[in-house]
Amino acid sequence: MHVLVRLAGPNGEIRILEDPSTGARLYEEGGVTQSRVLPGGEAAVAYVGLMAALLAGAAEVLLLGCGGGSLASMLYRRGCRVTIVEVNPISFQLARTFFWMPTGVECIAADVREFVCPDARAFDAIGIDVGGPRLLYADVLAPRTIARLRSALSAGGRIAVNLALKAPDDPAPGPIADRLAAAGLQIWAFTQNDRASQRELNTVVLASARREQPRGLAKLGGGDWAPARLNALQGSGARR
Repeated sequence: MHVLVRLAGPNGEIRILEDPSTGARLYEEGGVTQSRVLPGGEAAVAYVGLMAALLAGAAEVLLLGCGGGSLASMLYRRGCRVTIVEVNPISFQLARTFFWMPTGVECIAADVREFVCPDARAFDAIGIDVGGPRLLYADVLAPRTIARLRSALSAGGRIAVNLALKAPDDPAPGPIADRLAAAGLQIWAFTQNDRASQRELNTVVLASARREQPRGLAKLGGGDWAPARLNALQGSGARR
């Protein structure tokens, strides 16, 4: 790997790396990989592709968390109007300079826990990917934050949340799913079918303001992701 840039970040050193054999680039902060992006801006990470499939087709998309900006790039190039909120504004510059993020993506520097939607806009889809060193999902996605996001979601909209897991039985998704269910949303969890082959474990929680069809969600997950409906206020494991 070639190091393209190093700089100080709020959670440790930021490094941008490039694989000379493929041209793929990595965004690291505090020793944690935030993004893997292929030349041109497509994600090289499976969960980002899933989130793009779940959120694509929305006219207005709000994304919390930037990293290399691959999800924003993919949705923007699929015709969405995309707004990113990120507490560290240097991420916007890095995403545009090193990761091919289009200039048409709107960028707002703010703490996602305090963010208020500009001009009282409503969003057809909201993507949340705020992983990082020392991050606690339960703190970032507190009930008041989820309530604010729910009020910004258009009728029939979707919220997709990526949760990085420390182990296959990590309980982190449960409280987040419960809070989203308490906001009156239908909750689904996508898990990778072959976790034994994965270097990193992720669950993508889909909170939907529409009636979702299992067959349609399974199609979006392809052969890599399996969706399961979670019972309201039982996101820690109960399914139906």
